[in-house]
Amino acid sequence: MDWYISRSHDKKLAPRCPYANVHRCPRYYQSYAILGESGITTALAPELDAALFAKWKNTDLWPAVDEHATSISGSDGKKNQFSNFCPEVVFDTFGLFASSLCRYSNEIDREATESWLVGHGRAFAKDWRWDWASLNPMHYSECPLYSQLTVSRPAATSTAREEVISLKPGAFGFSVDLKKLISRFSRWWLSRHG
Repeated sequence: MDWYISRSHDKKLAPRCPYANVHRCPRYYQSYAILGESGITTALAPELDAALFAKWKNTDLWPAVDEHATSISGSDGKKNQFSNFCPEVVFDTFGLFASSLCRYSNEIDREATESWLVGHGRAFAKDWRWDWASLNPMHYSECPLYSQLTVSRPAATSTAREEVISLKPGAFGFSVDLKKLISRFSRWWLSRHG
């Protein structure tokens, strides 16, 4: 937590992700949905899960390929590899801000790491290596979806055009909605350079 808050402070951002909610971020939703399906956390209510899946699946924020999707894998019924997770969900579930986590593949690797930790004075320390062979630490600002979520985007099915300039009685006979103009420019810029 100290590392995460420090990164947020250095970047002059909120301490925790402002999109950390199943209704605001597809990665956050997908992370909790798959943890619930696997029995690691409480499952989302079926009707909420179905509504959120339909909502996010129809946006350009949903992973286009399986390699970008949130996933849990493993062998022999063990859940060893957690990939493309929301770091906020990983912290709430496992106590670490990371996007990917991998458990030890066998007891030999675990015992070797435990011996190293004890030998280096880490016997009673809070060290992620007691439970995980590897992880990819991530601050929410480094999440691939964060920059996309910070720009107001229309729904994938929306075709309505925003009126930026409107004719109204006034000193010059028209007005400009700067908020809509900036939002439209940001979407255009991301489509060209994103």
